[in-house]
Amino acid sequence: MSASPQFLVLGVNVTAADWDGSPTTLAWHESAAMPQTVDGSMIVAWLNIAEQNNDGTLAMSSAAGQPEFHDAPAGTTVPSAIARNWKGQNLKLTNVSGNNTTPISVQAYGPGLPGTTPALLKARAEPLSMAPGSTAKGLAPPRLTQLIMQADSGDLAIVALLGGPPDSSGNNAFIFGINFADPKPDNYTSVTTGNTATFSFRWTTRIFVVNLSPSNSEPVQVSLLPL
Repeated sequence: MSASPQFLVLGVNVTAADWDGSPTTLAWHESAAMPQTVDGSMIVAWLNIAEQNNDGTLAMSSAAGQPEFHDAPAGTTVPSAIARNWKGQNLKLTNVSGNNTTPISVQAYGPGLPGTTPALLKARAEPLSMAPGSTAKGLAPPRLTQLIMQADSGDLAIVALLGGPPDSSGNNAFIFGINFADPKPDNYTSVTTGNTATFSFRWTTRIFVVNLSPSNSEPVQVSLLPL
């Protein structure tokens, strides 16, 4: 069995040793460590909150794997996000930005994780208004169902869904972009330049929805429509 790699910066200055996914700000070279991730998909989001026009970098490592390095763009109000199943392994996030005045805010989203109080998303009900950063949970109807996400304001909206059977990698999370002008990022399920996105499924599971839109976007209207 290979030993975990030793680093001089990554995971050394751990300021949140028992990180549970709650909103946390990492200063330069600071780390947050989740000793054990959930045995299912969760979403990790990060945002560069530097006052200056400093580009940032977040390092992400798990178990004995090689670290990944993710951009934390300067000046944006849109959190970057990745959805994955870390399969119960540990997870470490380290701010390795080039400029030492580049704090990065991090948060993990998923069923049972602290940081938000999910609203109840019911099928056949009026659309649920979800502000940026809010979450919702519900039960998927045992029939073909459509998740409808509307951002009639024209504001950029990013919505993530956790639910359904996992794929071959163990992941069952999906990310959607609405009023999205740029090409689809690799980790997004789909994006649209229109103000409405839909996703159809036939599951018998709980579902969890996160609004990852920019902090100054108008709320997204989310509904479950059994077909």
